[in-house]
Formats: sequence, C-alpha cells, structure tokens
Amino acid sequence: MSFKSFALTPISAALLSIAFIPSAFAVDEKIETVVVSATRSEGPAMPVATQIKVIDAEQIRLSGATTITEILRTQAGIQIQDLDGSGGRNVTVAMRGFSANASSNTLVLVDGRKLNNPSLAGPALNTVAVKDVERVEIVQGSAGVLYGDQAVGGVINIITRKAKAGDLNAVVSAESGNYDLKNYTASVSQGFNNGLSYNLSAQKRELDNYRENNRSEVTNVLGKIAYDFELGNVFIEKQKIEDELGLPGNLLAKDAVKNPRHSNTPDDYSNQDTDLSRVGGEVKFLDNWSLLAEYSDRDETGEYLYEDYDKTDGYYPYGNAYEMRVKNLTPRLVGSLPTANGNAVITFGYDQVDADYSTEDGYTDISQKQQDVYAQVIYPATKTVTLNAGLRHASVDDKNRALSNKHSDSVNIGEFGINYQIDSNWRVFGRYADGFRFANADENGFVEPDVDFLEVQTSKSQELGLAWTAESASVKYSLFNMVVDNEIMYDPMAGAYGANINLPESERQGLLFDGEVQLSEQVGLHGNYTYTDAELTSGSFKDKAVPYVAKNTANLGIVFTFIKNINVSIDANYIGSRYLVGDNANSQDQVDPVTLFNLNILWDINALELGLRVKNLTGEKYSDYEGTSWRGTYLYPQPKQTYSAHATYRF
Repeated sequence: MSFKSFALTPISAALLSIAFIPSAFAVDEKIETVVVSATRSEGPAMPVATQIKVIDAEQIRLSGATTITEILRTQAGIQIQDLDGSGGRNVTVAMRGFSANASSNTLVLVDGRKLNNPSLAGPALNTVAVKDVERVEIVQGSAGVLYGDQAVGGVINIITRKAKAGDLNAVVSAESGNYDLKNYTASVSQGFNNGLSYNLSAQKRELDNYRENNRSEVTNVLGKIAYDFELGNVFIEKQKIEDELGLPGNLLAKDAVKNPRHSNTPDDYSNQDTDLSRVGGEVKFLDNWSLLAEYSDRDETGEYLYEDYDKTDGYYPYGNAYEMRVKNLTPRLVGSLPTANGNAVITFGYDQVDADYSTEDGYTDISQKQQDVYAQVIYPATKTVTLNAGLRHASVDDKNRALSNKHSDSVNIGEFGINYQIDSNWRVFGRYADGFRFANADENGFVEPDVDFLEVQTSKSQELGLAWTAESASVKYSLFNMVVDNEIMYDPMAGAYGANINLPESERQGLLFDGEVQLSEQVGLHGNYTYTDAELTSGSFKDKAVPYVAKNTANLGIVFTFIKNINVSIDANYIGSRYLVGDNANSQDQVDPVTLFNLNILWDINALELGLRVKNLTGEKYSDYEGTSWRGTYLYPQPKQTYSAHATYRF
C-alpha cells in the first residue's frame, strides 16, 4: 500500500493540532459503548480493525440537528449534496471519495434495514424523524463482508429509540422558522414489567424552502410493539410516509447570479407515498448463541412531472407514475466460543433482497433479486491482539421485462484485519477489505444502446489506523487506500441523453482524523479533518481527479455551558474546492471552497426545552451540486441564512 503526500489547508492544520489532546489528560477508564455495526448484533463495542463513530442522542440534541442530513454533514469522511436545501429526499451521501451522484456506494440502514433504493434516488433520509433516533453509528471504509451490496465507502446505521421496562416517556415539539417552516413532532413509548412495550411517533413537516417551486410537505407516522421474554424478543413495526415535493431544477451559473431563487421548472414535482412493515426478533439458545432475523416490506408509489429546460429550448414536460417494492430478509446466527484469551465472536448470515420497479408508461419494468451468504469471526489471538476475518458470496438475478431480457452475476469477497490494544486507552489497527456493488434496477434500465446490463463494481481497500479513547476525550486517525474497478456512475455526456456506465479503474486514498474532548464542565470541543485524493488510473482520463470530490473537508465545533441549563454550540463546516460534475478532463475551473457556520442555543427549564438554530450564519452563497453540460455550468443554489426556533416538552 502506498500513500501520496498530503497537502493540508490552514484549517486542516489547525484541526490536526487536536492530535496532542492525549498528552494533556490523565489516562481514564474507557466507558463501555453499545454498538450494532461490528457484528450486526447489539452489544459492547468489539475490538474490530476499523473505525466506528457513535453519535448519541445527547450529542444530536446539543447540535440542534433537525434532520439526518444535518447530523451527517458535520462528520468525518462524509460529503453531502442536497439539491433543494430541505435535507430530505434530494440528498446524496458520499464516503471514501465517491462522487456526488454515486450515493449507492454508501449503505444507509435504519435498525439494520436498508434505506437505499433500487433506483437512482438516494437513501430516503426523510423517512427518519430525528426525535426517534437513539444514536447513529458510522463505519468508515468498506464493510462488504458483513453488510454486502453498496457498503463500499462505508455504512451509516441509524438506531431508533426502544422503550425500557417500567419507563413511560412522551415528547411533543413544535418548530417554526423562515421560508415558512412548520415542524410538529410527538412521540410516546412505554415499557411494562411483563415484557410488553410500544413506541408511537408522528411528524408533520412543511417548508417552502429557498427556491421557487420547492415546497416540501412530509407526514411520517410510526408504530412499534415489542415483547421481551427470558430467551429473547419479538417485534412488529408499521410506518407510513407521505412526501410531496416541488422540484425547482438547476440554474445556469449566469442566471443564478441574477436570481438564485428562480426556477425554470415552475410545475415540476415528485410525490411519494411509502408503506413500511417490519417484523423480527431474537432467540437465545445454548447460553452463548442467538438467532436474529428481520423481514421488511417497503411499498412505495409515486408520481412526478419533469421539465428540465424551458419550452423555448424544445423540451416539454414529462409526467409519469411508478411503483417500487423492496423486500428484505436478514436471518443471522451470532455466538461466542471461549478461547484461552477470551471469547471469539462468530456471525453466520443470509441476506435476501427482492426489488421490483416499474413505471406507468411501461418504459421501465425491472426486477432484481439478491441472495448472499456470509461469515465473520472476531478472534482474540492474544490478550492484546484480535483478528477479524470474513467471507461473503453474493449473487444477483436481473430481469428487464420491458426489453424481455435477463442477467445473472455473482461475486466472492473477503476481509482480514488485526487490532492491537496497546493499553487500556491506545489501540492500532490495520485491515484489508473487498467491496462490491451490483447495478440497481433503475441503473440497468438506463444504459447506452449497446449495453444490456452493467458490470459488477468491485473494490479492494486497505486501512491503517490509530485510536486513543478515555472518559473525557478521544482521538482517531486512519490512512486509507481503495482501488475501484467498473465503478457504476451516471454520465450526462454518454449517449444521446446521458446514461449509466461502468468507469475504468480508479483509486482513492487519504487521511481521516476525528477528535473530541470535554475541556471542562462548561466547554466541549470536537473536530475532524479528511483528505481525499480520488483519481482515475486508467482509460481516457487517466490521472484525472474524480469530479466533485473535495480533497479537503473539515469540521470544528464547540459547546459552551457557562450558564446553568443553557447550552450554546457553534460549528464550522469547511468543504474544499472540487471539479464540476461531468468535468472528467479537469479542464474547467474548480468550484470555490466554502465554510459554513451554524449556531444552536438550548435552554432547559425543567421538562421544557427552548431552542434557537441559525444555519449558514454568515449568509454564504454556495451550491451543494455544480456540474457542466452542453448548456454550460449549472448549479442548485442553497439557502443563505436560515433560522428556526423550537419548543419541546418531555413528560
């Protein structure tokens, strides 16, 4: 593995100074953290050879984040593109140097259920209400063996709240802000001593947003009933989401200067209705073994109207309706075996995903079935050295009923890692991991004329890391290198109207730093920095940077509690320069870097919480997505300064 030299910006250099935090503190005992992402089974944090970040509910509350997008935007190694500023449906999430329109390379889960779509749409982040979130776990780098398809750049696992025996919790909240923001949430959960529990929550969010024709309205209702018994638990969950969204489209750069709020598509919209059902549970047997399984059924219907350009250019509105059905089955066996140096944790699993996607006009009618088997072991070789190893066999069957053709493919991948616990606080780790991604149903439905189905995207990655954790501070560093072959990507210049293609080989390498410290009872500090060098290593654009991947990103935040019950947090989010989407030749000027400041104030008055949040405090002009086409440079302008206030009451 080779790494190029890293050119750091002044902001990144300042952030890296936090690296000296360990020398300023006495060694404390580590606090046990509960995670799911290491084994796909909830339990104490395991000594795995990777970097897993856990963001708990209190950290989310203090940050003032009201959407999942806002939580993720400030995290190390993650680049977010939000086409309308609402933080909802038109959001892509990229990790490990994948470009803005390749969100299927980051796997997003909610309690283990895939949120990624079998289409070109990004993960439906709008289906998760922040008030329901217990914690967010972020796995950096490929997790293909444990999680399979799409876990190439990393995994984001959103864990929702669970009712505990003997507890009754109820929360109501109302938020209002500029651009006609109205957000109402309510939730109640209760656990009984006989093992029964329930969770009910509802959200209604309306927002006109910054651009013309960009009104969004989301209704989200969730209900869950669970039963805990001596040897396990079972649950059933039902969710209903109604999402209406106006689509303002992009603007040419010259037009955005004149009026960034204007829309050339005043009639465009995309409306969705989603019904989700989920059942599952866990049964323990033979003392140290558990059988876990979940089945989910997501039925989504929608209608939309697209008019990309003015009618004067010869383009006319195109309306359509679609139906998407995604079924997931994920049984797995997790257990531990005693060894001379502690327990080895073993996981065997089977993943099945059935997806159907069809449009009313009959142009797209595609189904896809994935079936995977996998195994992973975390083995304590010595008292201080732990080995991780795993294998996965994945297969896919595609049918394009509109064209009467079908396709099958398969891939085998593996991983190996080693974690050395230097002492109770320091650890060093290294690992090799394969990753893969099958083209989804929608991608295979829009390819070049001489292509029936896209090739499987594969990757090989290495990672070397160092971590220090204590009660009041933590620091994590990692170097990574990834080689990707047959990357699946939409190319607006392919074919007559653009198409999904397989790219030649590309390479990504970089450095990631993440640190946080509680300086005193009144002041907490957190920061991260990521350097990413992503470039094509073969083909016509060899040695060219992958478009719209910022080499330098950073975040610095501070939380003050100088007055009792009043918390003030300020964070600065830096995104470095990058080439325009579609500028594979790197021949045009790069997008200017931008630094966004956010302010959040919370005041707790017994059970009442009052909050004020200001995003883009300095009113920066920026776009989350800028590209190039035959029409010139286009972009999606983002809101300038936005503010909101909320009141939350906890019973």
